[in-house]
Amino acid sequence: MPHKCNICGKKMKPVNNIDLKGFKVSGWKCSCGNVHTNPKDVDEIVKFFRYMKTSKEIKVFKSGNSLAIRIPKQIADLYHLTKKSKLILTPEENKLVLEITGS
Repeated sequence: MPHKCNICGKKMKPVNNIDLKGFKVSGWKCSCGNVHTNPKDVDEIVKFFRYMKTSKEIKVFKSGNSLAIRIPKQIADLYHLTKKSKLILTPEENKLVLEITGS
């Protein structure tokens, strides 16, 4: 469905590179400079910032000869993690850092 500019009335071009607080989101850009962001992408950013304000205690459990943790569904959904996702675990002073490397 074509997206119409609310300023000049021209047809807007779909894009995937709108910078919104450091996040690249999809939406539409007009030749007059007007930008409309995709509401679904903005909702994901809102969820991200809302969840970043919270902490979640998780328990360590035994899995075979290793120790394991479960990643809460809200975090997995937020980062689009699946059972095929790859993470790097980096120990730092008094904390462990998980970094997503691929899906």
